[in-house]
Amino acid sequence: MHTFRAPIKDRTRRWTGRVLAAAVLCLIAAGGAGAAPVYPLYYAFEIPPVLTGFELSASYERRAIYTGLLRGTLGGLPVEKSAFTYRPGASAGAGGGEFSLQTAAGAVEHGLILMTTDGRQITLLFLGTYLGARLQFHIVGLAKDFGTTAITSRGLADTSFASHADYLTAVTQGAAALAPAARAEAIAHANANPRLVSAYQRETGAP
Repeated sequence: MHTFRAPIKDRTRRWTGRVLAAAVLCLIAAGGAGAAPVYPLYYAFEIPPVLTGFELSASYERRAIYTGLLRGTLGGLPVEKSAFTYRPGASAGAGGGEFSLQTAAGAVEHGLILMTTDGRQITLLFLGTYLGARLQFHIVGLAKDFGTTAITSRGLADTSFASHADYLTAVTQGAAALAPAARAEAIAHANANPRLVSAYQRETGAP
């Protein structure tokens, strides 16, 4: 299926630069953390077939655009809504974009995507801020499957939460405006994260 958009200002270079800069900052932060404790969030996502279309740059150059959404859970909390868009950058093997994701506790802010592909496999690196903490996770799939079949991915998202107590406090604060029953449900889901992380580590041997 193809979509068409009217000529717009060319944002590909700016978006790719922002994503690369964010990736570099995350790597620097991770390296500077040293032996500091890192609390991961278990995630299980499904990406339905991605919509492949095109748009025109300011110079009327046709460029590919890919849009989709994420279904599943993050840190024990169900994803209530999510969407993403990415475009090839300076070459067909790399690109960038933006994504949004929201749970009952809050939304990811400044969500950016770095996309790389060797023609056979596509890797999407997701970067953002969630409940005041740094968030980073990735999804890998065969290039031929994007746009034709659902992609599933499980793993441990890197965060800057220091502990489960830190994460639970952030969820509690984020869900403070919800009705009591919904707030209690969100906290219960978040409390399941350590169990989900441990089960994933036992199953896969991940650190």
